[in-house]
Amino acid sequence: MELKKICKGTQFAFHQSAQSKSTVLSLSLLAPLDEKTTARALLLQLLARTTKQYPTTYLMNRRLASLYGATISPQVDKQGEMQVLSLVLQCPDDRFALENEPICADAVNLLCDCLLLPDVTPDGFKEENVRREKELLRQKIDSRSDDKRRYAMDRLIEEMCKDEPYRRIPIGDKAEIDAITGKELFDLWKDLMLHAHVLVSFVGSTQPKTLQETLKARLGAIEKKDLPELRTEFLTESYGSQTVREAQDVKQGKLVIGYRAGMTYEMDNYAAIRLMTAIFGGGTFSKLFMNVREKMSLCYYCSARLVRHKGLLIVESGIEPENAEKALDAIRHELDAVRAGDFTDETLEQAKRYLRDSFRSVTDSNYSTLSWLRQFGASAVFQTPEELADAIDGVSREEVILAANLVSEDTVYILDESGKEA
Repeated sequence: MELKKICKGTQFAFHQSAQSKSTVLSLSLLAPLDEKTTARALLLQLLARTTKQYPTTYLMNRRLASLYGATISPQVDKQGEMQVLSLVLQCPDDRFALENEPICADAVNLLCDCLLLPDVTPDGFKEENVRREKELLRQKIDSRSDDKRRYAMDRLIEEMCKDEPYRRIPIGDKAEIDAITGKELFDLWKDLMLHAHVLVSFVGSTQPKTLQETLKARLGAIEKKDLPELRTEFLTESYGSQTVREAQDVKQGKLVIGYRAGMTYEMDNYAAIRLMTAIFGGGTFSKLFMNVREKMSLCYYCSARLVRHKGLLIVESGIEPENAEKALDAIRHELDAVRAGDFTDETLEQAKRYLRDSFRSVTDSNYSTLSWLRQFGASAVFQTPEELADAIDGVSREEVILAANLVSEDTVYILDESGKEA
């Protein structure tokens, strides 16, 4: 598992696996979370659908089918205050070709065509294609809102980071879709080609050197200019806690709590904070699961996770509305217990074993490996799962307690039937 710079503005992260039966390759563009976020998400869908050589979805699908059922799909996410726009290729390994066809090389070139040679006219992307993708993007945004667990998380982030770019949902805002034009998308594509950082992530049995040469030839032909700094602002502590309560017709209430984790950058004290998060709410051995969920029966689910690219610790729980305050008090009590060192050596070792096993199982599948590689797109530090497992092993009880005491509550968000927005 390695990360290499292959040309200006482009890095190549790869993991070669002789046992892999398929190739998975992600071509990701990194851009700031700003007022163009919605348009970029729409543009990515267009790029994934056709190319100049294959200008209809019918022709594109025929070409993909000829590559033994290869697929190219758009994925939008965020890392810190960067929007990550990925075209993800999946195809069978070359050794399964019937006549020794170079499936991987042909598929990678098609993926590069999606990015570099889109189906455009001098006036921009074709409006009929733009209209189709607009409707698909609206459906994606609606489905995100329909998932109330995800909706509650989005609303927490929106309130918690309302003065920060991180507040934006990576797939964009439905209200902005109608005004986007094919000409605007064409201009945005040209801007991304010149100014966006690129991360190519690869998992498969193909020799990485072969792919590297192909990618360098295709992507290196773009003369990158004025590459922006990949930077995220970290707030090390909150300025007091706020509570937001929202009413909707939901069967199960949601209680989501956002904390500032005390980090100044993504790797600042990361191993200790990640281990502390596991003890607090990261597994069946954790305080939130054992006490708040099991013993007190205050939540349907209750867990904590660390967003290291922004330095946030977030607790998610599903509740009965009448239990909201009791659950909130219980969660706060468990965090105070970790701060006071009220956890056993057995729990500490369970948490370490849980994280070690989690990291060391990353390479069990192509997609989990790809997810690991892609998280370093906006990062100045590259770590293998084994290196991080070793770092977790070296964390002491005292470091866990110190990490817990750096955590400060920022925002409480409650979604239920009877609440009123505060």
